[in-house]
Amino acid sequence: MATGQGTRPLANQVAKTVVDSAPVVKIVCVCLTVLYLVGLAPGVSVKNLAISAGTFLPQFKIWTALTAGFYEQHLVYVLLDFVALLSSSATLQPLWGGEEFIRFIVLVQVLTSIAVILVYFFIYVLIRKEAYLFTTFNGMGGLVAALAVAMKQVMPDQTIMPLPLIGLSLRMRHVPFSIVASAGILAAIGLLPVSAVVGVSEGLFFGWLYLRFYQRQGAGRENVRGDQSGAFAFATFFPEVLQPLVSPVLSTIYAVLVALRLCPKQPSIVDIDTFNSTNVHLLSADAQRQRELALKALNSRLKDTDEPEDWPSMDGDAEAGDADNAANVGHVEIDMSRAAESGSKPAASAS
Repeated sequence: MATGQGTRPLANQVAKTVVDSAPVVKIVCVCLTVLYLVGLAPGVSVKNLAISAGTFLPQFKIWTALTAGFYEQHLVYVLLDFVALLSSSATLQPLWGGEEFIRFIVLVQVLTSIAVILVYFFIYVLIRKEAYLFTTFNGMGGLVAALAVAMKQVMPDQTIMPLPLIGLSLRMRHVPFSIVASAGILAAIGLLPVSAVVGVSEGLFFGWLYLRFYQRQGAGRENVRGDQSGAFAFATFFPEVLQPLVSPVLSTIYAVLVALRLCPKQPSIVDIDTFNSTNVHLLSADAQRQRELALKALNSRLKDTDEPEDWPSMDGDAEAGDADNAANVGHVEIDMSRAAESGSKPAASAS
């Protein structure tokens, strides 16, 4: 009885958080809940909601490319998905807007599901074991990893939790790799299927790929796509000790992907000093972009405070200043015209 009373406030808090969340988040939470309940219904097979190489095209179960990413078989995973979605959307949705946020979710979910079955199809082609052809994949692990990538991009140095035993802190830039490593450990001890690890890895990659090369930037930079900063290079997802080892390998893979036209080239700019075209990172643009993201995040949080009137609007002050300047200019023009008229009258009488 005491346990039920203790969990009731927590359930009420979760329900209140979902109700107060953005419409996009509510839609995703409803999809997770509905598909979880449908999976519990008698006569509903996992293969009707999850995706596999042997059923996607041969049996024309095209809808599983979308349902697989939102279908969880265990309630604990549904709750973990809720936490990841609600915590990340509080930061990302105000920065991106609802349309961009849902675009990111759908792209990552669909691409991850299709990529997983392609991996298992190629394994089947190589070793000719039919079990790989019908290995199912489902769950939102890929999207959770992609959302962690987006959070790393926005606030990489944000502390998640201190780790006093080793004298370090878990920061946001460590989270994507930690998710993949945790999924691998859980799969090794049998608590997760191997396909889930593949899905988490693919989700991390596709989330980074979209943010790195394809996402349109904010107002005034509509023609700029992606985040080309060195701090968002794929090697930075690995621990610092491993980065010098993996960087050459990743550079080779990137060159192959560019040759196959699966990834765009990094933009080239002209060095003003030498007038040579060099492939460099746009450091000033990256710094400006980080400042814009930080200001947007700060403004979105200030709007949620209880006393927003204590924080003056910079736009309002600028408009007021412009109005005062215009008024001052008007007074100067009037005074000058009056002086001109007064000066012209004596001249007329002298003639």
